Amino acid sequence: MTQPGGTDAQATDDRASPGQWLRVRQRPHRRWLALSAAGTLVATLATIALAGLVAWAVHGTLFAAAPPYLPGILLGGLALLGLRYAAQALRDLAGHRLAFAVKQQLRTDLLQQVRHAGPARLAGQTTAGAWAEQFQTRVDDLTGYYARYLPARQAVILTPLAILAAAFWLDWLAALLLLLAAPLIPAFMAIVGMGAEQIHRRQQEEANRLAGHFLDRIRSLDWLRRARAITATEIEVVERSHQQRRLTMRTLRVAFLSSAIMEFFSAVAIGMVAIYIGFALFGAIDYGPAGDITLFTGLFILLLAPEYFLPLRQFAQSYHDRAGALAAAESLAPALASPNGAEASAAVTEVTGGDETDPLLKLEDVMVHYPGQRTPVLQHLDLEIQAGAHLALTGPSGSGKSTLLAVCAGFLPPTEGRIQRHARARHFAWIDQDAHLFHGSLRENLQLARHAMIPDAEMATALEQAGLPLDAPELPDGLDTAIGEARHGLSGGQAQRVAVARALLSGHRLWLLDEPTSALDVETEEALLDTLFRLADTRGLTLVIASHHAAIHRRCPQQLELAPVTPETPHA
Repeated sequence: MTQPGGTDAQATDDRASPGQWLRVRQRPHRRWLALSAAGTLVATLATIALAGLVAWAVHGTLFAAAPPYLPGILLGGLALLGLRYAAQALRDLAGHRLAFAVKQQLRTDLLQQVRHAGPARLAGQTTAGAWAEQFQTRVDDLTGYYARYLPARQAVILTPLAILAAAFWLDWLAALLLLLAAPLIPAFMAIVGMGAEQIHRRQQEEANRLAGHFLDRIRSLDWLRRARAITATEIEVVERSHQQRRLTMRTLRVAFLSSAIMEFFSAVAIGMVAIYIGFALFGAIDYGPAGDITLFTGLFILLLAPEYFLPLRQFAQSYHDRAGALAAAESLAPALASPNGAEASAAVTEVTGGDETDPLLKLEDVMVHYPGQRTPVLQHLDLEIQAGAHLALTGPSGSGKSTLLAVCAGFLPPTEGRIQRHARARHFAWIDQDAHLFHGSLRENLQLARHAMIPDAEMATALEQAGLPLDAPELPDGLDTAIGEARHGLSGGQAQRVAVARALLSGHRLWLLDEPTSALDVETEEALLDTLFRLADTRGLTLVIASHHAAIHRRCPQQLELAPVTPETPHA
């Protein structure tokens, strides 16, 4: 079973080897591989014809009674040369189109997986920096595999076979020398490639850790400054970056070593063929076809010998792309696997029609499991939320209040059950216990409420309604008041009021609040609740509040008490 909206490739993500995973990813785009193979074959045939034309022209000029027509040979050679480079350009284009198609589909699947898992589950699986590193860098690491390695692997089969066929037709002994020299190169390349794969894997693992480590340090920069740990953190980041540099240099050394091995053995093989042809032309060798060799035959084979090893050299140069792609596949395949180890079977539908009396949200027999836990957090839950309702979710810690709120928001898909969401509930405002304000000005934080520009007067009105007027002492520069990391410059209650003003500017009628007053003192809590419920009554807002504070319970006419789900006792 595949993820909703995903591809068949996702079904094998959690059980395929990295090589199989890469092959599965290319299957929907096989047409580009076929086009690449056609370009390789046409370029090879044009090369063979060009070598034959040059050898025939030289032989005819020296030994024929009537010398060949050189302008015609020149035009023919230019035409074959143009055909060769056009076919190679077609092969390269097909390879890059294949890489682009695979990466585009992969990024689409990653985004679908994130939407399916929801922010709540995703936050428990990885950090934002590590996920961004996978989405951008690890996916880009597949470019060389599809754009260069796969076309080179086709060429390393098609081109030598075509050249061997032409060489066997003229001189089977020279062709046999080429055939015997070819296996030495892949054998040594395989030995080097195994080491390169291990280095690539370590390099990518270190890059993932470095990305997450750096982002975590940026997020906690204000706390590190207060703890006077900036210098120690700087030394730690520098040392980790040096470790990444050392791994990168090891990878480059392996790449240079593989190229050197390829060049050495191809030069030795070409030299063996040249020695054979030279001794045969001088009459020192008369075994087999050597006694009948001509200048045309010898020159034709010598011209084709470098072309015979050229695909092997290109394959060697692109072999490290395979090692990098295998390491990237090991990182990407788990990210595309099901977050639960099993597919969620809940159905989520959106009601676009209906009248105003239809509920905003309707949950039927909803169950929620977290990964690695056998006991559900929510079990067989039914709930209807009407427009304008003020609903308090109550219960002890661990009873599932925040989980239910995340399900209502769509942050956490349920494992089983059915959710019916009215079109009016598609957009909502979310306020939790730690109102997140970004580094910047107050105006920039309020502008996040809408895509369109919000006039300053409207921002000032929203702040006034939220109980934080612009002339408050805490806002010395008005809308230009700077807000630093961790709400620097504002108290917890003031930050919550900024979050309320931002929700007001969004225009959404459904507000989901998770412990909005847990970090406030009693006086500040009562003031904020007065503001919140006054705005809800005047604007017809629907409030769903998860809290264990009695002050909130008293103000909400509707309450849903949740109890922790007890594990089932196994039968004897």
